[in-house]
Amino acid sequence: METPKQQRRSTIGQFAQQLKRSGLELNAADLADLLWLAQFIESESEIYSEEISEESLTSSSTQTNSIDDIINHTDISISEPTFNLYSNEESSSIPETTESFEPSQTDQKVLPFPVPSAPAIRTRLDLARALRPLMRKVPSRILVDVDEEATVTQLAETRICVPVVRPTPERWLDLDLVVESSKTTVLWKRAIAELQHLMEYQGAFRTVRTWRLQAEEQTVQLFPRWNERLENRLTQRPRSIRELVDPSGRRLILYVSDCTSALWRQGIIYETLWQWSQTQPVALMQMLPERLWSRTALSNGYIVRLGSPVAGLPNARLDVEGLPELDEWDEWDEPEEVSDGRLLTLPIITLDPNSFRRWARVLAGAGECRTPGRGFELAFVREMADEPVSTPVRTAKQRVELFRATASRTARQLAGLMAAIPASLPVIDLLRDEFLPDAQQDHVAEVLLSGLLRRCDSDESEVCQYEFFDGVRDLLIDGVPIAKTTAILDRLSEIIAQKAGRTINCFEALLTVLEGSEYALGESALPFASVGLDVLRRLGGDYQELAERYGRRELSSVGETETQTVDFLLEEREYEVAKVVNFPPLQTFEYEPAIITNILERFEFETATISRENEEWVIHRRRSSAWGYTESLNDEIGLEMVFIPGGTFVMGAPEDEPESRENERPQHNVTLSEFLMGRYPVTQAQWRIVASYPQIERELEPDPSQFKGDNRPVESVSWYDATEFCKRLSAHTGREYQLPSEAQWEYACRAGTQTAFHFGETITTDLANYRGTSIYNESPQGEYREQTTEVGSFPANDFGLHDIHGNVCEWCEDDWHENYEGAPNDGRAWLLDAIENTYTTKIRRGGSWCSLLRYCRSAYRIINYPGIDFNNFGFRVVCVPPKT
Repeated sequence: METPKQQRRSTIGQFAQQLKRSGLELNAADLADLLWLAQFIESESEIYSEEISEESLTSSSTQTNSIDDIINHTDISISEPTFNLYSNEESSSIPETTESFEPSQTDQKVLPFPVPSAPAIRTRLDLARALRPLMRKVPSRILVDVDEEATVTQLAETRICVPVVRPTPERWLDLDLVVESSKTTVLWKRAIAELQHLMEYQGAFRTVRTWRLQAEEQTVQLFPRWNERLENRLTQRPRSIRELVDPSGRRLILYVSDCTSALWRQGIIYETLWQWSQTQPVALMQMLPERLWSRTALSNGYIVRLGSPVAGLPNARLDVEGLPELDEWDEWDEPEEVSDGRLLTLPIITLDPNSFRRWARVLAGAGECRTPGRGFELAFVREMADEPVSTPVRTAKQRVELFRATASRTARQLAGLMAAIPASLPVIDLLRDEFLPDAQQDHVAEVLLSGLLRRCDSDESEVCQYEFFDGVRDLLIDGVPIAKTTAILDRLSEIIAQKAGRTINCFEALLTVLEGSEYALGESALPFASVGLDVLRRLGGDYQELAERYGRRELSSVGETETQTVDFLLEEREYEVAKVVNFPPLQTFEYEPAIITNILERFEFETATISRENEEWVIHRRRSSAWGYTESLNDEIGLEMVFIPGGTFVMGAPEDEPESRENERPQHNVTLSEFLMGRYPVTQAQWRIVASYPQIERELEPDPSQFKGDNRPVESVSWYDATEFCKRLSAHTGREYQLPSEAQWEYACRAGTQTAFHFGETITTDLANYRGTSIYNESPQGEYREQTTEVGSFPANDFGLHDIHGNVCEWCEDDWHENYEGAPNDGRAWLLDAIENTYTTKIRRGGSWCSLLRYCRSAYRIINYPGIDFNNFGFRVVCVPPKT
């Protein structure tokens, strides 16, 4: 029986023979290239259908008739199309022309009213040039090239023919383009689509991915592909926001928004942006110009200037200028008011090339260059989100006066022109190109968000349709010359008629055609006709008389006939039928799916040492980093694991170490393989999630701790509870988690040191949480906090582990032994034989918040029964990589 691999070879061989019989002699490389390229080639039928579409559109647009023929011809024999003044809900972000089709004598068809295809971004070339600082290349971490010259040199010198390789140069950054999905996204669809196209083809980024981010019941949901079709969105599953996290500094997140949605008003988005900004560069692409930022959620942040001396720094490490000096808190302030000192710093860019250029230079580490941004205090924005917002009730006159006092000149002109038309985006775009070419998309947004209009479509609708508040339209029309208003109506009427295959150059002619024939208006065309008549009435004189002649009643009755028609009809289509001749039958193959596992990421942290200088203990702090990964427990909470390299160390305390004990000796060498260890003791939030996983052996109390706080270490847990936690976590993740052995714990704690503490010969309460009134080796007394502190509150050791001295005593896997006589030297847990292990005791390490300082030493060990749980008992986990 053939194996799957043999079957694949057979099929590919048959395919090669088929090509050979056709006169194509291809080698293996050519055949592989051919199969790869085939997936990107369009079929002839697709190309043919596109050509037919273009030809039919061209022929349709050349049909002309005189106005007199239209007005006098009372029996129009062509199909009776309706006019959709609003873009189709499933249309793409860049409008495309639609196929024309043969008219029907009995049925009506909807003829779309297309949005003009003028570019939304008119400075694309300048934007591409502005991104040049990001086009640097860096050595690949995966791909390599053969260094021919070095290989030849090595061969000549050593007579050893081994290729010398070097990393392949590749683009520095990957890009995640995250588009905020809101009611105003439709305003920016074309601009975003063109921005995406620019980013993909400009060449600055190695890969470009797009995402759609939206709010659902006060939570952030992330979906791949921002412009996914509506029917496909229904089956999409949300992704974790951590999927975009890349601490290597080589992935850029560009968040596209106008900062006016509920995500900003309710304070939902800030936490997500803060999480991303801790590990990688994040920038906000603000679609509105800077003059309008004060009307958005950006008004809740400090105006700052951001810089970076190093390329690719995460936002959390940018140089920030402009933050106010924080005064000392008054002694009467509540502690809760200052509990969260997190600051979100965001560079803000617009579609202006100068804005792009400044930001790109800062991201590339151009020293003194600065880019504008905002700094948000997360506690403050949460406070603002909780405050009720009161919306003042204004009259039409007040709305218009406020708009004219604050809006730009172009926006005021655009609002006056929009008063003559139904406020739908396709018609507004047409209006801009025909009458106000200087108006940009931000001017449209300025009008739509000004308080002059309100949404009049359903909340579920993806298409924005607006109407003016009562009385506003009349006031705006009063400020526009009559000639301009009638010109707008006439031009739009002409375009509508052209789509019907007729020539009309005025609104009156259009109304005559509608009245003098059985020409049916679609329901979506009624806003245009109704608004047009309202405008004519407002103009007075002959225009008012004309409006009365074609009243709402007649148009309404025409509209009613439309509701009985069928908008979507079956049509005859010609097509080709292809048949595969003499091609081998399809076969099934067995395969093994690839599983993408966690990728190591870089954690940055502060570490410290303490030394005696001039009879005083002096602390020296510095920044460092370590590799690790985050085990996702749910969409919000993860378990950070730090990579501990293998090595050999001396375990135990020397006899001259102050206040050491005999059970910490004899000292002995231990060699360990690499492993991963929890960056912090397990927190209460992490415990609560894992406690909800299916039970393995024993029940776990969800909230056992005495000192409450999600980010405090879980305490009041026994050794049995800790091992149950590890088993549940292992079953959930498929990785083997366990308590550390004594050797693993001490090796990780020392991090290459041999002093009493990894910080040095002593510590202070600035470095750890312990009974601060106790002293060791002439250390100064400090604060006794009398409770646990949040994990990560103090500097880490050189491996990146926090709180390894103090806070909570940590359970180990080993059974208790009186000393190290006969202890294993390979780092495994030292367990009693099964016969002896009927009544055993376990070991805790590290000291706690209530421990004397001498009990927090690296070598200190203490005995405890596995079933006891006190409010200073905690643990952290380890994970050993599988053998390969």
